[in-house]
Amino acid sequence: MTEQPWWKTAVIYQIYPRSFQDTNNDGIGDLQGIIQRLDYLNDGTENSLGIDAIWLSPIYPSPMKDFGYDISNHTAVDAIYGTEQDFDELLQEAHKRNIKILLDLVINHTSDQHPWFQESRQDKTNPKQDWYLWHPGKKNKAPNNWFSTFELKSAWWYDKQRKEYYMGTFTRYQPEVNWRNPELKNAMFDVIKYWLDKGVDGFRLDVVNWYIKDAEFRSNPWHIQLSPPDLQRHLYDRNQPETHEICKQIRKIIDQYPDKTTVGEIYVENLQNHKAIAEYYGDNDQLHLVFNFGLMRAKWNAGKFHKQIQAWENTVPEQCQPTWTLSNHDQPRHYTRYKNSEERAKVAIALLLTLRGTPFLYYGEEIGMENNKIPRKKIQDPLGKTTWPFPLGRDPERTPMQWTPEQNAGFTTTTPWLPIHKNYIKKNVQTQQQDRDSLLNHYKQLIWLRKKTPTLHKGTYKTLQTKAKHYLAYQRIYQDTVTTIFLNFTKKQQTIQEWQQIFQNQTILFTTHPDKELNNILQPYQILILHSDNPTTSTTE
Repeated sequence: MTEQPWWKTAVIYQIYPRSFQDTNNDGIGDLQGIIQRLDYLNDGTENSLGIDAIWLSPIYPSPMKDFGYDISNHTAVDAIYGTEQDFDELLQEAHKRNIKILLDLVINHTSDQHPWFQESRQDKTNPKQDWYLWHPGKKNKAPNNWFSTFELKSAWWYDKQRKEYYMGTFTRYQPEVNWRNPELKNAMFDVIKYWLDKGVDGFRLDVVNWYIKDAEFRSNPWHIQLSPPDLQRHLYDRNQPETHEICKQIRKIIDQYPDKTTVGEIYVENLQNHKAIAEYYGDNDQLHLVFNFGLMRAKWNAGKFHKQIQAWENTVPEQCQPTWTLSNHDQPRHYTRYKNSEERAKVAIALLLTLRGTPFLYYGEEIGMENNKIPRKKIQDPLGKTTWPFPLGRDPERTPMQWTPEQNAGFTTTTPWLPIHKNYIKKNVQTQQQDRDSLLNHYKQLIWLRKKTPTLHKGTYKTLQTKAKHYLAYQRIYQDTVTTIFLNFTKKQQTIQEWQQIFQNQTILFTTHPDKELNNILQPYQILILHSDNPTTSTTE
């Protein structure tokens, strides 16, 4: 049997570089800080977390109007984080530990300080005049009603120098490029090749489905929603058919380099529209992986989770790989969403690490980091500044990593760029490493169990339920072996149906209740993972 590519069996860990580890005492995390913590992530032993790859949020030069998602140079490293030599060292040291590195590829827009935009805005005749989305406007007004996600006003900004409007969906400081221009397209492809030649292992592609806009610049219909980004039906500024051709072209470049991968952020209005998201796999000729954000929006309920899992399994093309994630830099941390319940957090990561697909973790979730309340005067996020006092900003989930109970949580020796959660004295890596039953050690056990168990990282998926209410029951099957997983989502005992018929000759791989007899009763929030080389399968409900 052909060996699966690394990204199909990997556990991928997202690092927000500003918040991971500061080594030069400026209150901001840096590349040397990540290097310093590589052994924590994976030193080759089960004492480490055991992740296989790191996804780095942007490290490129930037005015930091959107903290790196406004790029002024796509082929360099911002001095805040270090030097290009630091990045080369990170790449080398990570690879020594069999850790892959994925970069955040932001190619929908640039900073307004990018040399490309500075040239484009000069006049209407310069060589890069068509590299961005410019429009003369209509009757001295913006060309349409397209909406700025972060500034909550028109996405069109008048440039006095060029005397035209340019489009910036996020902020006025992030003009959108024109992917219909072949020279711009080739310049972005050169960016991809530059980093692949450097030795990076792939990319997370930011807002993939926003690359192409309607050629006629038609207005979107309004849509009444509580979330500002969803106040319109995005018929004309997202998900245009030409976007798929760009994805195919990127895939062809990536496939020229062995063992590389892509994962795309596909943000659609309705996250239940799995088909619209899965389309970016193509016929396995577009993106290798596509983010599924369904679990981020699902309430803590076995039935809700079951529905999301089955929908995604039924939608992802057979030859393609699902993804699973609970938190990231744009969404509230799941520990907070789950009412600060360690029991729920343990069940949630057991789910992620035993489903078919590639799990993505967010730094700090392994110790149960929570959203932090940020005082108004310390808000950094442009969205947070716009929407205050409503808690729509993203600073709360971006606070510094909590390493030790010492001052500033071992992150820095000076004032951190964002306030550290006051619970760091008790909730930190150092303290949890010493507690056998901690959330951190729970993560370690399950990640390493996944590595050692072929069914969990290679097997097919089979639900044992037609419906789910209080618990999940499913199997992972690989060759002649079966691993069966039970997850109790409730604080009450649950009775599993048809126990004897299904579970004969089973060995326990993992359980949160080792003191309890193996029977058809799941204890509150119990995780039970069984294994058999000669299984008898059936349906529980």
